[in-house]
Amino acid sequence: MQIRKTKISVAGTFVEVTGLFHHSKQVQNGSLYFALKDGQYVNEAIQNGAIVIVSEKGIKVSVPDGITHLVVPNVRVAMSLAAKEFYGNVVDKMRVTGVVGTNGKTTTTYIMRHILEMATGKNVGIIGTTGVFNAGKTWEGVTTLTTPDPIDLHRAFACMYQNGVRDVVMEVSAHAIYYHKLAGINFTGVIFTNITQDHLDFFETFECYKNTKLSFFQNLQSGTVVINADDKFGLAVAGAVQNHPDVFSISFSLKQDTIVGTAQWAFVNQVRLSVHGSDFILGNAGECHLSLPGLYNVYNAVGAALLGNHYGVSWAVIKDAFATMPDVPGRFNLYHVRGVTAVIDYAHTPDGLEQLLKNARAILPNKAKLFVVFGCGGDRDRTKRPQMGAIAYRLADYVILTSDNPRTEDPDAIIDEIERGIKTMDTANLNEYLDETIKSKYTRIVDRVKAIEFAISQAQIGDMVVIAGKGHENYMDINHEKIPYMDSKVLDNILRR
Repeated sequence: MQIRKTKISVAGTFVEVTGLFHHSKQVQNGSLYFALKDGQYVNEAIQNGAIVIVSEKGIKVSVPDGITHLVVPNVRVAMSLAAKEFYGNVVDKMRVTGVVGTNGKTTTTYIMRHILEMATGKNVGIIGTTGVFNAGKTWEGVTTLTTPDPIDLHRAFACMYQNGVRDVVMEVSAHAIYYHKLAGINFTGVIFTNITQDHLDFFETFECYKNTKLSFFQNLQSGTVVINADDKFGLAVAGAVQNHPDVFSISFSLKQDTIVGTAQWAFVNQVRLSVHGSDFILGNAGECHLSLPGLYNVYNAVGAALLGNHYGVSWAVIKDAFATMPDVPGRFNLYHVRGVTAVIDYAHTPDGLEQLLKNARAILPNKAKLFVVFGCGGDRDRTKRPQMGAIAYRLADYVILTSDNPRTEDPDAIIDEIERGIKTMDTANLNEYLDETIKSKYTRIVDRVKAIEFAISQAQIGDMVVIAGKGHENYMDINHEKIPYMDSKVLDNILRR
């Protein structure tokens, strides 16, 4: 069977190709290959059937006669634009909403999707950490990256469009911004959640990471931006877009009743938190009930609500969406185990863990104890490990250090680095009600299953056990092998005994 060729323009040159690839081993006959780093895999790509090679200016690449070689200023930008065109520019026919920030992206996308689906009665696509959801179903056609690479991304857009999806809500990662994955996508709206430390294994400094996030807004040419003004970088985001005449900005706060620097603002007050959700008053919307617990979910919901209302969704529909919002996979999911409340959450950054524990404490009954089970990922930012240890020790009554995707590192060595943060604090505080075999406020159990079982066994009726770091993930990454594992299944097994 002959594979159909598609005509696209790359750097002003028209080529007809059967597909786009940036992994030389995946190349198929008649396709185009992007040499992202250097030319070392070009020969393999050609052997596998590439007829067009695209490389970046300044990179030495040699190709044989009969192979088209195009040189571009930025190969990643060229790949994003080519992918968009190859898949029919369908993204231009869709309303794309982006969520930018360190924490809260996933929950915000889910709330936004729920609002839009209730308003339109149609399926809304979602792209992010938990996967790609197309017409209400999980699509297995892309990688597990928060923001897929451009070829996968535009293939997802095309598949969604073919299935009748016209609204897409997506997480925008710092890596996606850095690698120009979003070049050519015109966002109708963007929600800014916050910027805190993450991914320093890649960006090396917080300044570089922060500036990468901010560059997204500096380069935004149109659309509506909703800004969390209570984040310390909210003002910088407002400043980045205020001189762009085609960008409309809205800010909101739970702390200030007047906000400057944006075209509109909203004040949220009288916030009341409980295990059953949150109640608050939001500007013109009035009294709202959100089914999701936690103060940070109020921030996530308000950002989505303000953008949804700007899109034309009524406050009545938005409030109904708040009240009926289902759980977000791996985000403050509540379980009840023999009188103990267990919480599974994806929090894996210092600020994420701090906000999680503060919110857990806020809904905990008086005199009840707060346990936390967590670890830190291997081959990732090591500077956050002692920080997270100190945060957990300061905010929880008891800390159990364990494994969380050690990858190629020794799990005990990772725990050693987390423990350094704890040892900077007073470890003499002993919670006397705990089992007498416990000699301090924390312990280390490398086996995550045993760590969770231990925490549940030590907790008493009314206590809460927070299990942080993995959330929705269904694997444990050990030495490049993803072994099936889920925190929720550990709790299910405990319940069955």
